[in-house]
Amino acid sequence: MKSYQFKFWHYGLLLTLAVGSLAAYNLEVADKSLFITGETSHGHHQIELDCMSCHTDGFAGEEAMQQSCLNCHAEELELADDSHPRKKFLDPRNAPLLETLDARQCVSCHTEHKPEITREMGVSLAGDFCFHCHSDIAQERSSHRGFGFETCASAGCHNYHDNSTLYEDFLTDHEGQPDLLENAHLPARTAMQMWLREHPHKKPLQPEQADLDLNSTLEIRTAWAQSAHARATVNCSQCHIDNQQQFSSLEVVEQCASCHSEQKKSFTQGKHGMRLSSKLSHGLVERIGAMSPLQARIPMQADASGELNCTSCHDAHSVNVHYAAVESCLGCHSDEHSLAYRDSPHFNIWENNPKSGPSCASCHLPRETHVKQIVVNHNQNHNLRPNEKMLPVCLNCHGAEFSLAALADKKLITQNFKHKPAEKHQTFDLIRDRIARKSNNKKQQTKSQ
Repeated sequence: MKSYQFKFWHYGLLLTLAVGSLAAYNLEVADKSLFITGETSHGHHQIELDCMSCHTDGFAGEEAMQQSCLNCHAEELELADDSHPRKKFLDPRNAPLLETLDARQCVSCHTEHKPEITREMGVSLAGDFCFHCHSDIAQERSSHRGFGFETCASAGCHNYHDNSTLYEDFLTDHEGQPDLLENAHLPARTAMQMWLREHPHKKPLQPEQADLDLNSTLEIRTAWAQSAHARATVNCSQCHIDNQQQFSSLEVVEQCASCHSEQKKSFTQGKHGMRLSSKLSHGLVERIGAMSPLQARIPMQADASGELNCTSCHDAHSVNVHYAAVESCLGCHSDEHSLAYRDSPHFNIWENNPKSGPSCASCHLPRETHVKQIVVNHNQNHNLRPNEKMLPVCLNCHGAEFSLAALADKKLITQNFKHKPAEKHQTFDLIRDRIARKSNNKKQQTKSQ
């Protein structure tokens, strides 16, 4: 009997089958990591294994990709009073501008998997891209003569998507403010106060009133009895449904959302809770888990571990907002800015007045008015990039000119605002010059009449 002999092409066929099988397994069963064409930006690296969230079926056109962006970011752009909405570029008069830069598509600027051309803000365009549409700005505004287009997006100048706090009227209204406002304070949270006013006869629950045992210790029952939950008569069984003791990160967030829906919504919009968002593919969290400090791209404490969910910052029973405002943050973050906080004037103020002093949370989780209540926005990225989005928080205590100068000082940010800004920001010099010229023009017009 003639024995079968492998030929060269047989080895090629076997190798092709092996590689194809591995690719198919990675695509259908495993984490799809073989198909990532390059490193993702800082905003999306957590969900880089959930390809379908952006690429849908992988064969969709540019409209489907655009809709994928809007599925997560449309609400944010609307709230930001988008300075360059897509409808602006659907105007036929702007058609020639699109030949150089198609501003109708998010991916024209926010291109993923190209780290070699991705800049600090997560955009992949040259720093002077404003030139394409605003090349004649120096003729329109003499104050801008000599400015390079790469300076447009400097802190305190122009934000492509939202210039609302940098419009001329805003700057004029805030010109001349002192560095520290006379009535400097952060808005106080009001949810508990409103509940107490609406339920004046409700008494706080006591440790012995815990309606489930669940092998709880006296320490746990005492912590719960001193919490806002016990004050609002929220008993054990309202969280531990069917005596459940162990929760996954997704279950924690969903359980908390039964009372704190707005907090869950904003938490899952930020980097801490992004993987737990219902907008991502079903089963993503089960496959890769919730976010962990160990997976962050910025420095973290060596012992920071575990998944991020509501109880990562808020102890499940004491729900200590004082602890969550600083200790929870510094328990994970180890970058220069975070480590410098304890040596800053902000920390000294907060330590003496934790309810209204500037903590990590009060700046990065801003307090906002929602349905007549002041609640905390749990999306820690909401006002982080570009950093002039932090301005509304700063204006609770500081004048606009001081705040913009501080936000433009990179060294000062690293030092966590330990000192005053080294230099003033040129924005207000420009606005004062414009106010003066307007006043002179009015005087000239009055004289000519």
